[in-house]
Amino acid sequence: MGLLGLGVLLVGVLGAAVEAEDTTVTVYKDRTLVERTTLVNLAGTERVVWPLLMGKLEASSVRVQAEGAEVQRVELRPTYVPAFTAEEVRAAIEAVGPPRSSADEEFSPPMDWYRAAAHAETLATRPSPSALEVAAMLKGTGAARVVLSYFLPAVKSKYLPALSVRSQDSQVEAEFRGQIFQNTGADWNEALFHFAPGQSSPVFDAPRPTPVWLDQPDALEEESAQRRQMFGAIGYSTAPIWAHPESRQPEAPPTVLTGTVLDVNTGAPLKDVVVNVFSEHLRTDVFTFTDVRGEYRITDLPPASAGYRLSFQREDVRPWMRERMDIPRASTVRVDVRLWTGAGPDPEPPPPPSRESQGGCGPNAIRLDPVFMDFVMTNIGQPEPATIPPPRDFARLAAPVHDAPWVPDWRLTVPGRQTLRDRTAPRFPLFTETWPMTVHRQVFPAQDTATYLVAEVHASPTRELIMHEWVPLAVDGQPHKSVKLLPLGQGSTFTLPLGTDPKVRAVRTVQRAPVEWHSREVHDVTVRVPNPYPVPMSVRVLDTWPKGSRLVRATPGVQRDDATGGLTWDLKVPPASTGTVSFRYSR
Repeated sequence: MGLLGLGVLLVGVLGAAVEAEDTTVTVYKDRTLVERTTLVNLAGTERVVWPLLMGKLEASSVRVQAEGAEVQRVELRPTYVPAFTAEEVRAAIEAVGPPRSSADEEFSPPMDWYRAAAHAETLATRPSPSALEVAAMLKGTGAARVVLSYFLPAVKSKYLPALSVRSQDSQVEAEFRGQIFQNTGADWNEALFHFAPGQSSPVFDAPRPTPVWLDQPDALEEESAQRRQMFGAIGYSTAPIWAHPESRQPEAPPTVLTGTVLDVNTGAPLKDVVVNVFSEHLRTDVFTFTDVRGEYRITDLPPASAGYRLSFQREDVRPWMRERMDIPRASTVRVDVRLWTGAGPDPEPPPPPSRESQGGCGPNAIRLDPVFMDFVMTNIGQPEPATIPPPRDFARLAAPVHDAPWVPDWRLTVPGRQTLRDRTAPRFPLFTETWPMTVHRQVFPAQDTATYLVAEVHASPTRELIMHEWVPLAVDGQPHKSVKLLPLGQGSTFTLPLGTDPKVRAVRTVQRAPVEWHSREVHDVTVRVPNPYPVPMSVRVLDTWPKGSRLVRATPGVQRDDATGGLTWDLKVPPASTGTVSFRYSR
């Protein structure tokens, strides 16, 4: 599948000078656009042929445009890529060895024979990938820029944001990566990738000139013959062998079975489908293959009073089978079948999984999200809320959680050219930014003596790409608890919990004070916060007076909340000294 985007363009008899291709892939939410640009040197009218287009492309979307030349004609020719080489066939048959005689049937073949036979069967049933050949007649003189564009099915994309705090520099590094899970049947080599998952694909104008479709080639007889040779080597018959030859009647012609196998959604012919026929009057099953037109034909079938058993199979389609097919004696019967290839709607969708089938390792097991698996495998641990115990953060989030997954309406470009193979999911860096932050300390002396660190981050507008899901967080190179970041309004900041400061521990003391005439008891509460650092330290102290009591007094600078009984001080503690706050309450 590595033909897409590779190699130098082929040229016609006039020999246009062609430079290497430049491939650009844009991932939209509904389709994937591939643009292949090349420079050619023309000297009149010349024919240019691109390397075969592989994968599940939309043939009707193929466009050829040129700058500096006139596109006179565009030719499209459906074709196939050989499923195997002659050397592979020869090696598979030699590994199986010569056919066994009837005298050897009482002996079991060695295990190596079974392995060789299984390999030969796999090779013989491997389908030939379909491809599209595109050629264009260009008229011009000198250099011309030619663009071949077409659409492939939509690919699944994920995002991998990450935050890294550098406390010494008072900075947060925000990284945003894109991940593509593609299964289009095509490889992209040295391609430039654009991520536009929140946008719909553009609508092309009608092609000018209109592409000319060339006839499909005849059936690949050489490849079909090689498939029959491999089937014959492992004992699979490709011609009917009557179980009772004496039942053949010269005056009655044998039965002929023929038909066409098509894609159930597109109606396209399916090549290399294995057709299997069996009846009680056949010594062994009979096998044949469909050609490039999806047609098959089996002749010389004996009459079958109990009917025939038919099956149609290929590795990338859903098989079709009928246990009993009544076919009239001495007739030609046509059996046309439509199979589902996995592309397009399923005409027979499976029933929803039952409650009992959820989980486990069976075919109905729940498939874990790859991004979540990355999350677990990198030893970050399970997500935890970004609240600081007690649940009171320094800054408030400005927007509620979005219920639906948020897809950014951005167009981001991967720096540099990348290679993306089919059925792979590499991570592409999309941007890395550095955001300033201010670290605050919070003390909750009534509940804990620890000093909690909170980073107030001043992000750029691109924070919208990150503020929507669980994000891995690292602090000074060490993995931290993952945080859930919510979308914020313009100009807002957000906070990150950074754990605790082990060097700063608050001391809270409670002493009885002289009882006043209208109280049963009076208490003085003092909170001391030491600063071990050679620079001033900002700290927020959050305390409460007991419910049902009366606040008598508090040190200056306090912010009180009568509804909750909360007291808040913002202190600036000088180097190598201690900040002190106090309050008195009575009952």
